[in-house]
Amino acid sequence: MTQVSSKQHSGLTYFPPHKKGHFRSSPQDAYTFEVFAGPHRVDLAQGDCLFWLSTDRRIAHLTRGPQTVETAYFATLVRGFSPNTKTHELSETTVLPYINGCSTKQIFAPDRAGDPTWQLLSMPAHTTEQQHHIHSTARCVYILSGSGKCLLGMKKPTTLLLKSGGICVFDPMTPHHFETQSEKLVVLPVHVWSSSQDEHNHPMYNGTFRTS
Repeated sequence: MTQVSSKQHSGLTYFPPHKKGHFRSSPQDAYTFEVFAGPHRVDLAQGDCLFWLSTDRRIAHLTRGPQTVETAYFATLVRGFSPNTKTHELSETTVLPYINGCSTKQIFAPDRAGDPTWQLLSMPAHTTEQQHHIHSTARCVYILSGSGKCLLGMKKPTTLLLKSGGICVFDPMTPHHFETQSEKLVVLPVHVWSSSQDEHNHPMYNGTFRTS
């Protein structure tokens, strides 16, 4: 892994607003990706794609290689996935309900189960996104607006303050959740792999019965 101008926590790499940096997934990860914080010139090979924000942060792009892209704030490169190039005009208007008063919309929905996807999650003031949870694959999250905090880890969680322009890269299986205080928080998470209900259809999960 390579991190520059970042803060490393257990299972999380955080790039503060206006800091340039680069993250590369571990060779042990099932999916290969890179995250670019701040201005970068990103070279895409054939078979690569790039999720990235325009300079004014109003347009979301999904670009396939091979080509070179100049990015300003946030970009996630995914190798081995090369969909059609797309653009989406961003707004904080959401259309899908989520947990605990939160709401969401799909910026780039997965064409097939398992395809990488880019989502928008809106959390009103004085709420928690959901209970402490994990994801089976990495999440690369850009803080589009507002502020809040991330609680990270078990038993005695680390609290990380989140501000507009910050970037969180969560390793797979990292326990966490987001909370807001007096201000709404809007984030843009790239799911390197899009989850499906089949993830819970396995012997360890189905053969476990709670006693309380």
